[in-house]
Amino acid sequence: MKICFIFGKGIDGCGVTRGALLFEQWLRDAGHETIIIDFDNKQVMLRAKNSRFIGNTLRVLHSDSEVDGSVVDAVNGSDIAIFHSYPTKKQPNYIERFRRFVERIDGPIMVMHDHGVSQTTINSVPQSGELFSYADVLVPQSLNGLSAKAFTRLDPGLEGRVIENPIWIDPNSLDSFNQRYEERDKNFMYLGRTSVVKDPSMLCRVEQFFPKDWEFLLIGCEKSISMFRPKNKKPIEGELSPYISEYRDKLYYYVADKDCNYSLMNWGVTEEGKARIYIYDRYKYDWGMEKLGSSMASWCGYKLMDHSNYGSRMEYTMLESFLLTLPVINRHFATRAYSPEGKLWGDYWGPLVFGPGEEEELAEKLPSVCNNKSEWEDRTKACREIVRKFNDIEVLAPKFLDTIAELGRRKNKKNPMELMANWFPEARERRLKGEVVMSNPSCILRSSARILVDGKQEILR
Repeated sequence: MKICFIFGKGIDGCGVTRGALLFEQWLRDAGHETIIIDFDNKQVMLRAKNSRFIGNTLRVLHSDSEVDGSVVDAVNGSDIAIFHSYPTKKQPNYIERFRRFVERIDGPIMVMHDHGVSQTTINSVPQSGELFSYADVLVPQSLNGLSAKAFTRLDPGLEGRVIENPIWIDPNSLDSFNQRYEERDKNFMYLGRTSVVKDPSMLCRVEQFFPKDWEFLLIGCEKSISMFRPKNKKPIEGELSPYISEYRDKLYYYVADKDCNYSLMNWGVTEEGKARIYIYDRYKYDWGMEKLGSSMASWCGYKLMDHSNYGSRMEYTMLESFLLTLPVINRHFATRAYSPEGKLWGDYWGPLVFGPGEEEELAEKLPSVCNNKSEWEDRTKACREIVRKFNDIEVLAPKFLDTIAELGRRKNKKNPMELMANWFPEARERRLKGEVVMSNPSCILRSSARILVDGKQEILR
């Protein structure tokens, strides 16, 4: 078969890209053909520099007012088209172009992922409801979450065609990075973006309670708004701040150039021997895995406000931590998210479980476990087995592909303007005037008519 991967927001180098790269490799090994459609929406994502797909990549340039017919023909000549991302409110100039492109796709089985996990990210695609009405198969992060609920309400024809996003990996692919216990550094590290849903500042908060021979690495933390306290949030007396910027006097901050060579910035400590928290703003994948595989433990702070959006899966940096070191998972996730066999993740022996407010307890327990070779080895082995049980791509990928092929193209698709008519009857007229009609989950579930103006929503009623 010929499978087309479409990145409407552009290839960003995050977990979305990671999953697509793994699936493409599996497809090629299985004898399938792949092509990639990469939309350049004038948003530079440096971490995408090292993401290399095998299949031919066709780029839609930011200067293209419409998608060239050759790109449309390439997609329509595929058996399956997998949409991985879409223009967001931050890319307002490219939203309508992408919608018109989707309307021209009529050949392959259309598989549409919603990779959003929080209410904010799920609602970040203004026209998501309309776009997803073209799907033959819907792939959200959770079968019980916000996006699945909204999109099947808008288009009941998607019922029975919803698959939870599989998070897959080759469990043996990282073995070369896995150092023996004796070769490990006393590092407690975090791997991932600066994101409130991952709480990287846990390492900054816990540092003061740890033995003096430990160091703390935050790898992948680009400087972003999430590092800083919002102006409307005043510090609480006695709190351990959740904002990395408030620990500047205790950390080194390194920034990578285009070749990922690091330079120490003056945002933070600049003298050697004055701090033990090291932040690297982005990284080459292999280098990150080397650091993970040579560290004693890793913080997996993934936490969602609405636990119905968890689904029955972990995220990629958690899988990497489970395979390469001793993971410490967030108590909120551990006690509210369930594995594919219906068991709370926190009920599996292996990872440690702590959360915000338990910094002192974590600083006591983690070094104790890491000083006990047999317990550390038993726990890390148990963690690797969890990934083998639930995330092996050799099990998940063929099941995913077979399910898509079996569902095939649906015959009950309706014009999205008709689907929106009961709460936005003038949507078609608004579009003809050149306005950007919104249909994200917030619009759908609240029956709220909205348009997008200069990247900001305008509520009509």
